[in-house]
Amino acid sequence: MIEKPSWWSFLHPDLTFRLLFIVGFLLLVAIGYVFGVYDGLVQNNPSATINSVVAVLLYAIPAVGLLKLKRWARLFELVLSLVFVIIGFIVMFGYNMTMGVITIVPHGLIAMYLLSDDCRRAFGLISKAD
Repeated sequence: MIEKPSWWSFLHPDLTFRLLFIVGFLLLVAIGYVFGVYDGLVQNNPSATINSVVAVLLYAIPAVGLLKLKRWARLFELVLSLVFVIIGFIVMFGYNMTMGVITIVPHGLIAMYLLSDDCRRAFGLISKAD
Protein backbone atom coordinates (compact mmCIF):
# COMPACT_ATOMS: atom_id res chain seq x y z
CA MET A 1 0.00 0.00 0.00
CA ILE A 2 1.26 3.48 -0.85
CA GLU A 3 1.85 5.74 2.13
CA LYS A 4 0.02 9.07 1.99
CA PRO A 5 1.73 12.35 2.90
CA SER A 6 1.16 13.69 6.43
CA TRP A 7 -0.89 16.68 5.23
CA TRP A 8 -3.35 14.18 3.74
CA SER A 9 -4.46 13.00 7.21
CA PHE A 10 -7.15 15.67 7.69
CA LEU A 11 -8.89 14.56 4.48
CA HIS A 12 -11.31 11.67 4.12
CA PRO A 13 -9.30 8.40 4.15
CA ASP A 14 -10.92 7.15 0.91
CA LEU A 15 -10.24 10.37 -1.02
CA THR A 16 -8.10 9.64 -4.07
CA PHE A 17 -5.46 11.94 -5.51
CA ARG A 18 -7.36 12.22 -8.80
CA LEU A 19 -10.50 13.25 -6.94
CA LEU A 20 -8.47 15.81 -5.01
CA PHE A 21 -7.14 17.10 -8.34
CA ILE A 22 -10.72 17.47 -9.64
CA VAL A 23 -11.70 19.36 -6.48
CA GLY A 24 -8.72 21.67 -7.01
CA PHE A 25 -9.73 22.30 -10.62
CA LEU A 26 -13.33 23.07 -9.64
CA LEU A 27 -12.24 25.44 -6.88
CA LEU A 28 -9.80 27.16 -9.23
CA VAL A 29 -12.58 27.76 -11.76
CA ALA A 30 -14.86 29.02 -8.96
CA ILE A 31 -12.17 31.46 -7.84
CA GLY A 32 -11.91 32.68 -11.43
CA TYR A 33 -15.62 33.41 -11.42
CA VAL A 34 -15.24 35.35 -8.16
CA PHE A 35 -13.27 37.86 -10.23
CA GLY A 36 -16.25 37.97 -12.58
CA VAL A 37 -18.48 38.83 -9.62
CA TYR A 38 -16.10 41.64 -8.68
CA ASP A 39 -15.96 42.92 -12.25
CA GLY A 40 -19.75 42.85 -12.53
CA LEU A 41 -20.06 44.84 -9.33
CA VAL A 42 -17.43 47.39 -10.39
CA GLN A 43 -18.99 47.79 -13.84
CA ASN A 44 -22.47 48.03 -12.27
CA ASN A 45 -23.67 45.14 -14.43
CA PRO A 46 -26.22 43.13 -12.41
CA SER A 47 -26.72 40.37 -14.99
CA ALA A 48 -22.97 39.66 -15.21
CA THR A 49 -22.77 39.65 -11.42
CA ILE A 50 -25.66 37.20 -11.07
CA ASN A 51 -24.25 34.93 -13.80
CA SER A 52 -20.87 34.87 -12.07
CA VAL A 53 -22.42 34.16 -8.65
CA VAL A 54 -24.35 31.22 -10.14
CA ALA A 55 -21.16 29.95 -11.79
CA VAL A 56 -19.24 30.20 -8.50
CA LEU A 57 -21.95 28.16 -6.79
CA LEU A 58 -22.11 25.58 -9.61
CA TYR A 59 -18.38 24.92 -9.24
CA ALA A 60 -17.74 25.46 -5.51
CA ILE A 61 -20.66 23.50 -4.02
CA PRO A 62 -19.88 20.20 -5.77
CA ALA A 63 -16.16 20.72 -5.10
CA VAL A 64 -16.77 20.87 -1.36
CA GLY A 65 -19.15 17.91 -1.57
CA LEU A 66 -16.61 15.86 -3.52
CA LEU A 67 -13.94 16.72 -0.96
CA LYS A 68 -16.21 15.21 1.71
CA LEU A 69 -17.10 12.26 -0.59
CA LYS A 70 -20.80 13.07 -0.67
CA ARG A 71 -22.71 10.96 -3.20
CA TRP A 72 -24.96 13.86 -4.21
CA ALA A 73 -21.87 15.87 -5.19
CA ARG A 74 -20.60 13.07 -7.43
CA LEU A 75 -23.96 12.81 -9.18
CA PHE A 76 -24.32 16.60 -9.45
CA GLU A 77 -20.82 17.04 -10.90
CA LEU A 78 -21.28 14.09 -13.24
CA VAL A 79 -24.48 15.61 -14.68
CA LEU A 80 -22.87 19.06 -14.84
CA SER A 81 -19.79 17.69 -16.62
CA LEU A 82 -21.89 15.81 -19.17
CA VAL A 83 -23.94 18.97 -19.83
CA PHE A 84 -20.72 20.92 -20.34
CA VAL A 85 -19.42 18.27 -22.76
CA ILE A 86 -22.61 18.67 -24.83
CA ILE A 87 -22.29 22.45 -24.68
CA GLY A 88 -18.63 22.09 -25.68
CA PHE A 89 -19.58 20.19 -28.82
CA ILE A 90 -22.16 22.84 -29.70
CA VAL A 91 -19.57 25.57 -29.20
CA MET A 92 -16.91 23.62 -31.09
CA PHE A 93 -19.00 23.04 -34.20
CA GLY A 94 -21.07 26.21 -34.11
CA TYR A 95 -18.84 28.97 -32.83
CA ASN A 96 -15.22 28.44 -31.84
CA MET A 97 -13.23 25.22 -32.14
CA THR A 98 -10.69 26.17 -29.46
CA MET A 99 -13.26 27.12 -26.83
CA GLY A 100 -15.18 23.93 -27.54
CA VAL A 101 -12.11 21.77 -27.00
CA ILE A 102 -11.16 23.73 -23.87
CA THR A 103 -14.64 22.97 -22.51
CA ILE A 104 -14.84 19.33 -23.61
CA VAL A 105 -11.45 18.07 -22.42
CA PRO A 106 -11.53 18.87 -18.68
CA HIS A 107 -15.22 18.12 -18.23
CA GLY A 108 -14.96 14.93 -20.26
CA LEU A 109 -12.03 13.75 -18.13
CA ILE A 110 -13.95 14.61 -14.96
CA ALA A 111 -16.98 12.64 -16.17
CA MET A 112 -14.79 9.68 -17.13
CA TYR A 113 -13.17 9.59 -13.70
CA LEU A 114 -16.47 9.98 -11.84
CA LEU A 115 -17.77 6.94 -13.76
CA SER A 116 -14.65 4.85 -13.04
CA ASP A 117 -14.59 1.94 -10.60
CA ASP A 118 -11.87 3.71 -8.58
CA CYS A 119 -14.14 6.68 -7.94
CA ARG A 120 -17.24 4.57 -7.34
CA ARG A 121 -15.23 2.54 -4.81
CA ALA A 122 -14.15 5.75 -3.01
CA PHE A 123 -17.80 6.79 -2.71
CA GLY A 124 -18.80 3.34 -1.45
CA LEU A 125 -20.92 2.52 -4.49
CA ILE A 126 -19.05 -0.75 -5.04
CA SER A 127 -17.32 -2.85 -2.42
CA LYS A 128 -13.62 -2.36 -1.74
CA ALA A 129 -12.96 -6.09 -2.19
CA ASP A 130 -13.83 -6.00 -5.92
